[in-house]
Amino acid sequence: MTDPTYRGTMPPVPFWITVRDLDEDDLIRAGYDAASAQVDLDDAAQVALGDDLFMYADTRVAVRGWTHDVDVRVGVVEGRLAATHVEARQRDDGPPVTGEVLREVPVARLVNYAKHTVKVRRPHEGGGYESGPAWPSVEEGEYVARHGLDDETMRIVARAYRVAYLIGQPPTKTVERLFDLPRSTAGRWVAAAREHGYLSASRGPGKAGG
Repeated sequence: MTDPTYRGTMPPVPFWITVRDLDEDDLIRAGYDAASAQVDLDDAAQVALGDDLFMYADTRVAVRGWTHDVDVRVGVVEGRLAATHVEARQRDDGPPVTGEVLREVPVARLVNYAKHTVKVRRPHEGGGYESGPAWPSVEEGEYVARHGLDDETMRIVARAYRVAYLIGQPPTKTVERLFDLPRSTAGRWVAAAREHGYLSASRGPGKAGG
């Protein structure tokens, strides 16, 4: 759905996930270009991230409401999500863009919001595949709390683990925090997800499966 309030110099990006910053006057949005979304699942416009996760090649995070408008393009660098382009623009009647302004852009925090654009590819009941958000939803968190460790929980835990790794967060600790688990339980659930094939084998100490 196109956001009619978009007034930046970039073309409108119809597929936005809106996230609020601490200041309710600030608007941070993570999204991707419409043309990238209207392709087959194996199209080159998609970037494979491992364990059936992918993102669209034209993924960006946009900030409106700060002293300057900021856009960050996000790609994959050495297996992690990272900024590939950062742009700050002067707003109408606002202060100019300076080196100090650019140094104050919280690039890592903005890249973190791109976790909401990571997708998971799932088999469709009628054949073929469908895709949906990889970062666990509130409903999935409630499912985990109700059911404990089962196949669906292992799928959810594996996705949370992989996305946390992609954005540079400690994966097992993220599972612990996200699902309010004791550390030992989080470790066991991650190991179970890997053992049952929902999470690829680790590629070494501190490395997530790919």
